[in-house]
Amino acid sequence: ENEDELNLVERRSLQVLKREADRLKSIPENEYLQYRGLINKAQVAWHKANEENDYEVIRPYWEKIFDSIREISEAYDSTIKPYDYCLDQYEPGSNTDVYDAIFDEVKRYIVPLLQAIREKPPIDDSCLKGDYSIEKQENLSLYIMNLLGVDMDRVVLLTAENPFVSRMGSHFDERIITKYHRKDFTSSLYTVIFGCGHVLADTGQEDDVAYTLADGSASMGIMQGQTCFYENILGRSRLFIEQIYPKLKSLFPTSIRESLPEDLYRAINKVSASPIRIGSDEITNNLHVLIRYEIEKALMNKDITFKELPDVWADKHKEYMGVEVKSHTEGVLQNFPWSDATIGYYPTVVLGNAYSVLMLDKMNEDIDVEACMRKGDYASINQWNREHIWKHIGLYDSQTVMEKFAGIPNADGEAYVKYLKKKYTEIYKL
Repeated sequence: ENEDELNLVERRSLQVLKREADRLKSIPENEYLQYRGLINKAQVAWHKANEENDYEVIRPYWEKIFDSIREISEAYDSTIKPYDYCLDQYEPGSNTDVYDAIFDEVKRYIVPLLQAIREKPPIDDSCLKGDYSIEKQENLSLYIMNLLGVDMDRVVLLTAENPFVSRMGSHFDERIITKYHRKDFTSSLYTVIFGCGHVLADTGQEDDVAYTLADGSASMGIMQGQTCFYENILGRSRLFIEQIYPKLKSLFPTSIRESLPEDLYRAINKVSASPIRIGSDEITNNLHVLIRYEIEKALMNKDITFKELPDVWADKHKEYMGVEVKSHTEGVLQNFPWSDATIGYYPTVVLGNAYSVLMLDKMNEDIDVEACMRKGDYASINQWNREHIWKHIGLYDSQTVMEKFAGIPNADGEAYVKYLKKKYTEIYKL
């Protein structure tokens, strides 16, 4: 009754809190406790299944988790599809109609694009092979963070076995966590650039949202769009690689000695189909997510069973990517998120990819992005993102941010597919 007395941050905080409360209220307490206990057991079972390459260890837990989510969805709102309930948790306002339109574009154009690429001679990536000291890779990471304009007073660089991005209570205290490989500097390089996109968006919010429920984006799609924009659109571009080339030469004079920027550009953008999603390239990553989307939807709708799942998984990888899945570990057991009941997250990756190109097109209407990159002027790029996206991600749902502030009315896959076709047609001379 007192909504008019609240400021924007208070209203948004309560909106976020009420959305979560409404979900929880629809579940009886004892059923919720059983559900959380099931997830804890499933996480332990997944590790055992993965170590032993034994799908049957995890199968009953996944079956129960999907059954539980269908029941939770029915109790919350019987008028929506269970998978739409899942999608809405990670991208409020989204549903299968939104994602079907994007993934139809992915399947129609990227599957044949990959097939055409596979018919060409593979790109020689030997120029990336070398011995890269951990100390100098850390130096490179810090150089990249400063180059892209990360606020080093709010962001700390750390290492761990599994790279990720984390915040410690608010956007005042963020972590980019990477892992260094002595034989491959690009693995950490692009982990860090990915992290830069995330923390730039987070720390680019207004400070008055700190320590509130409006601190941080409610939309995974927008955050995926920011990480993709910096990691792929900027970071894997010819201009960016030319720009960091002198730094690479100075840090790794022996390993980079004979390499040219164009060699590095082509090697970094090499397409290599694999059954493993982690570390996949721009082309195949979309197909990995397409497969997971189709399978999640089919499982939630009971169009396939968990007994059929490994074969369906393998068949789709063969059909879309031309790769053989030789074990459960390199197949369906990659999917730890299902053991955590994280169902509906994967599609936000491709939604973010689509957003990234749409944002680039809108940005180019106001500033010349290529000219900024040539000058090393990432401040202008960041300022556009701050005014049109970052300041709003905690205060509004994604559709409002994209339409009202970024000027992007519809998130479709058409612009993204055109970007991929243009880029890889040139690289592979299709």
